Amino acid sequence: MKRTAGFRVITSALIAVAITLLSWAGLAAGAFQGAQLRLVDALFPAVGPDDRIAVVRVDEASLDRIGRAWPWPRSIHASLIRALRNHGALLIGYDVTFAEPTEPDEDRALVEAVAERGDVVLAANAIFEGRLRDPPRAMDLDLPIAELTEAAALVAHANVIPDPDGVVRAVPPVIEAPDGTYVPSLSLGLYALAEELEGQLTFRPDGWQIGDRLIPTGRAHLMDVNFSARAEYATYSAANVIAGDVPADAFEGKVVLIGATALGLGDTRLTPLDKATGEPGVFVHANALNTMLTRAFLFPDGRTSVLAAVFVVSLLVALAVAFLRVWASPIVVFGIGTAYAALAFWRFDDGRVMNLVYPALAVVVAFTAALGVRYFTEERERRRVTRVFGRYVAHDVVDEVLAAPEAALATLEGQSRTLSVLFADLRGFTSASDGAEPEEVVGALNVYLDAMVRAVNEERGTIDKFMGDCVMAFWGAPRLTEHHAQHAARAGIKMLDYIDEAVAAGKTSGLDVAGCGVGIDTGEAVVGNIGSSDRLDYTVVGDTVNTASRLCGVAGPGQIVVTEECAAELRGEFRIGDLPSLEVKGKAKPLRVYQVLREGEEAAEVIEGAVLEYSEDKGRFEQTAPAKAAGYAPIEPRPEEEPAPEAPANP
Repeated sequence: MKRTAGFRVITSALIAVAITLLSWAGLAAGAFQGAQLRLVDALFPAVGPDDRIAVVRVDEASLDRIGRAWPWPRSIHASLIRALRNHGALLIGYDVTFAEPTEPDEDRALVEAVAERGDVVLAANAIFEGRLRDPPRAMDLDLPIAELTEAAALVAHANVIPDPDGVVRAVPPVIEAPDGTYVPSLSLGLYALAEELEGQLTFRPDGWQIGDRLIPTGRAHLMDVNFSARAEYATYSAANVIAGDVPADAFEGKVVLIGATALGLGDTRLTPLDKATGEPGVFVHANALNTMLTRAFLFPDGRTSVLAAVFVVSLLVALAVAFLRVWASPIVVFGIGTAYAALAFWRFDDGRVMNLVYPALAVVVAFTAALGVRYFTEERERRRVTRVFGRYVAHDVVDEVLAAPEAALATLEGQSRTLSVLFADLRGFTSASDGAEPEEVVGALNVYLDAMVRAVNEERGTIDKFMGDCVMAFWGAPRLTEHHAQHAARAGIKMLDYIDEAVAAGKTSGLDVAGCGVGIDTGEAVVGNIGSSDRLDYTVVGDTVNTASRLCGVAGPGQIVVTEECAAELRGEFRIGDLPSLEVKGKAKPLRVYQVLREGEEAAEVIEGAVLEYSEDKGRFEQTAPAKAAGYAPIEPRPEEEPAPEAPANP
């Protein structure tokens, strides 16, 4: 099948459609979801923390100064809460569950501190069993002791739900308690209080509504956390806060989260920013709160958007492979993939999470498929070109044409070029084969034609056609050839040499000839596929062809006759002899012709004014009367029983 522009576009579109359908099946089955999550992890961080958030760490330094026994006495937490208030804290969120009572005085101290302003949110721990529901429903809920629950501004759950690979990427903004009530997350509770949102939590198909704010979650009702770098958060050691070793306005108007960060306390979670050792859980809540405060919610592209991206990427890649050169298409395809990745990075900063797996796979699959289509269609094209030219031209010419088949095919449609055309006709073969067996005639003729064709192929010419015992060849198409006249003349000499060798070796079954007559002309001609819709022939037509045929008719056995234009190209490389001018039908004046001399051959003496003209009565060329009167012996034309070969009709 010919690789037309329309064919390339259609095959590229079919490749894109097939890849899109495969992607749809993969998305429906949830394939590569883990790979997508891991690739998106590389896009963090995308936003910075809100300056209203601060984190107080129960770190190694705090354990060293206050006491390594954990949990600390609750009076220490009471001191920490009051210290934060003294430094202007707006809200305090505790990522510590006070679910068990301790010493009454210690519990009372913490209850009193929590109850003073109603600005403390305490954590509860939900216990799940089996597969999570939508929304997640706890089988049990570990609340702070009753006194603390009553004293706190809000009790919120501190649960996170890791993905199958153990990495926390989302939090449930709300869970359903065993009694059916909705319990907000620590981050959502602090967000609602900080923004002074009033009203009940309302379950929506795509998120949770509180007041006039929607927390988008998608159908799973899990909020994707837009993680910021831990180092960018304002953090302070708990011991320093209690001791007053912080700036007076360190917590002015801030929402403060308190949590354990010391490694020995075991409160760490793997996150997209730290999959090795994990981050303290308090920073997961801080990032969730930051996502809400900054409204930097993440919105993964829906299935329709992903499939549209897959189709566009696949189509662009397939078109690039189909239309560009083989060496250029990988560069462009790499650019397409890079551009998509850059777009994904840019859109991620705006909260849009593009699929990174299926479009990337689409690039690879589309490139491979388009390359395969191109290979097989070009291989088919190569075979077609080989069939067209393989029997006409030398093997090295075929190889060169196949290296650029499109250029060769353009030539087939017809071009005007400067060519050298050769006609070569055996002399005396008709009379020699008279009475011979058909097998002998065919065998001998094949020997002669093989010698003539071998000479043309060695000189990288194109065989046009066989006409009985005559061969027509040309140079300059389908491949542009420098010094094509010299190649043609050299081929004519080789023909004569190879025929002499075949006769001397006795390969012609006794059907010997005296050689062949060769005529060559150089000039403009039209070359291309010429014929009807049922039969085409790659050939040349024009006056140059007709003239070469006339010269072949004039040439005697073992003689190479060329025109003045051809001789001009040969001088300096070949020995050239003069011949009488030639009267040609349709020409206003006699044609100047010359003879290419073989090694050891001498030029005939030419009498001034001698002209060869065709005798209709005798069917051959004869000299004019002035030449005869001068005693000039004319070149013997081909025998009378062999009419001169007819050239293809002039268009």
